[in-house]
Amino acid sequence: MITFIASHILFEWIVFLELFSRFKRNGRVLLPLLSTLDKLLSHGYLEELLIMNNGSFIVNLMVSLTNEANGCSDVKRLLAIVKVSLNMIQLDLDTAATMRESILPLVMTMLLNPYPRVRQFTAEELYVKIEEDGDKLFDNQSSLENVTQLLLNVVWNDEYDHHGHIVKSRNQVADLMGVSLPEEARRVKIGTTDPRAVLRDEFASYASLVKSE
Repeated sequence: MITFIASHILFEWIVFLELFSRFKRNGRVLLPLLSTLDKLLSHGYLEELLIMNNGSFIVNLMVSLTNEANGCSDVKRLLAIVKVSLNMIQLDLDTAATMRESILPLVMTMLLNPYPRVRQFTAEELYVKIEEDGDKLFDNQSSLENVTQLLLNVVWNDEYDHHGHIVKSRNQVADLMGVSLPEEARRVKIGTTDPRAVLRDEFASYASLVKSE
């Protein structure tokens, strides 16, 4: 019986990862897949899979999600990736190291996504997660409060970020949550002072939404 259960879980693992590999950049397949994963994770149906082999499934799935998010112009898909990533944080399991090394780095990247809507959505969803499980995510109350204030008060969907305030705030959030970021990631610039570039960004975002219907 135990062997059967283990084999079943392994099959689920292979299927999920194979679908991400086979249908990379295919929104018609990946958006429903991400939606399914989100529902399964939010209802706790994949807990055994998440802890299997010391969280290897989490690591491999986050690689797939990161690859899919890089350069993606489909806003709906990006929002779905954020939801799945945050739902992978199962705090009743011993996944703290995996969370900080594999899940939260992608969430931190999404806080600086070129699309303002994605940045805002990521901040909102991370805030909700912290409100639900903040006492397990942070070692001290001060860090928890500072992160929630940053997520609430920063205008994450600001199109320009002239003074790099969003970037600085994201770096603060990462530091307070114990997420190690490479130096080049800490110096990322977002926004522009060229209105024509902003217009192109708005059209690109709209086009991505239309293509995802």
